[in-house]
Amino acid sequence: MLIRLGKFLSSDQVFLKINENFVMDDEIFLSKTHLHKDIIFSGEVFKADENVLLNGTIKYTFLAECARCLNPFDKTVETDFEAVLVHELSEDDESDEIQLKISEGCVDLEEIIKQMIYLSMPMKSLCKKDCKGICPDCGVNLNLEECKCEDNLTDPRFDKLKDLLKD
Repeated sequence: MLIRLGKFLSSDQVFLKINENFVMDDEIFLSKTHLHKDIIFSGEVFKADENVLLNGTIKYTFLAECARCLNPFDKTVETDFEAVLVHELSEDDESDEIQLKISEGCVDLEEIIKQMIYLSMPMKSLCKKDCKGICPDCGVNLNLEECKCEDNLTDPRFDKLKDLLKD
């Protein structure tokens, strides 16, 4: 996932817009994340004084499992990041900025894209906002059919309190 910046860096241009469709080849990464191979990267490169800045957006799709009904579905996520493009990486551990090395007029985005995907993947995903989930007693997917369980199920720890209401 190389971005070629040689002409831009040697020109008088101050701004460069980038739109790229990448195909991820790392099979181990794809199997761990359940990621679809196609990743869309869009961004802008700016020259600011002596610095070269990159603002990027990564859009990817992965196979997720709904946290309520357990059905698989495709989830699309979009995440943003900012990086400073440098010719030599600094060893400053206190800096929070992301640094990417320019090598022979190119910047390799593969590692930063992998890291941003790991960081932006949701812990839980829902197939739809109003997903009803599954019945805790019979296991029926409530999005697809009605549950036949009794509606008056209670917590057995509170059954003694029902006796108070009989009077």
